Amino acid sequence: MNLTGEKVKIRNLTRADIPMLVKWKNDPEIADLVRGGPINTTFEAENRRYNRGLDEHSTIRLIIETLWGKPIGFISVSDIDKDNHKAQIGMLIGEKDFWDRGYGSDSLVTLLDHLFGQQGFNRIGLEVFEYNLRAKKVYEKIGFEVEGVQRQGLYRNGRYYDIFLMGILRENYLENRQSLRNKAEKVRT
Repeated sequence: MNLTGEKVKIRNLTRADIPMLVKWKNDPEIADLVRGGPINTTFEAENRRYNRGLDEHSTIRLIIETLWGKPIGFISVSDIDKDNHKAQIGMLIGEKDFWDRGYGSDSLVTLLDHLFGQQGFNRIGLEVFEYNLRAKKVYEKIGFEVEGVQRQGLYRNGRYYDIFLMGILRENYLENRQSLRNKAEKVRT
C-alpha cells in the first residue's frame, strides 16, 4: 500500500522499520498514550510480529513518513471484517518533533480516504484513553464519535481510567470531510 496525503506518505511496514518500532514503543511517554503503560519490546519480538504479519490477513501494519521520506510513525488497520465492511485502527506518531503539527490528522484522513473510498469500508473504530486528550480531539475533528465507554478499563499509576470507544461511518466521514475542505478553502481566500 502506498498512499499520499497533504503532509504524509503511508506505506507498508518493512523489516528495515523494526528498529524504529522498538524505539518508539519503548518510549515511556508514547507507550503511556497507546498502551497505557510500558511496552518493553525488543527487536526479536517485533521481528516475530513482523513475520506473523506476513501470514495475517486481518491486520495491516503501515509506516507514516513525511513527504520527503522520513519515518515518523506507525498506523495499523486490524480486526478487518470484510463481510461487515468494518475494521479498527490504531496510530502513533513516534517522532515527537512532529507532534501537534497536523501529521497525525493527515495520516488519519489519508488512510480513511483510502478505506472508505477505495476499499469499501462502512465503519472504522478505535479506542482512546481518557487522558489522551490530544488524540481524542483529533479524532473528533475528523468526525469520530464516542460510541461507548469502557468504564475504568485501564489501570495506570494507581488509578483507573476510562477507555473511549470511538467510531466513524463512511457517510459521516464524507460529510465531515467536505465540511473540512470548505473551511480550508475559506481560510485560503
